[in-house]
Amino acid sequence: MNFEVAASKPSDALALEQGVEEPSDAKDCEEAAQRLMRLAVKSYLKEVNIAIEHRKFLPGNGDLSKLIGNVLYSFHIRPDDSFTDIRLVRSSGDSSLDAAARRAIVAASGVTKRPKMIRGQQFTVSITVKYQYSM
Repeated sequence: MNFEVAASKPSDALALEQGVEEPSDAKDCEEAAQRLMRLAVKSYLKEVNIAIEHRKFLPGNGDLSKLIGNVLYSFHIRPDDSFTDIRLVRSSGDSSLDAAARRAIVAASGVTKRPKMIRGQQFTVSITVKYQYSM
């Protein structure tokens, strides 16, 4: 078998790059940065939700294990990761569940530290805290 490869010297220095389309580096970088930012926010808010879920059954809340309900709260997450303006948006219909969910949110305030790339931002969040037989 003969594998002869013809090599030719280009006539100018740019000839090797002819026909190759340069990607829009600035645009691609911008889109990648925006995707990373969205992922960082999504991941951070997921961790905030987990922190609240871990605090649903705090001591002093009484026995909530046999109660079922969903409580919707909204609040702001300040740049220092603390929660402010905690407001009941939709009650579960049971004041003890509503109060327990609020205490869980207050207890989770400041616990989750955000990634560096989203520091300095404030978020407004609505979270449903679900109670279903000790879950």
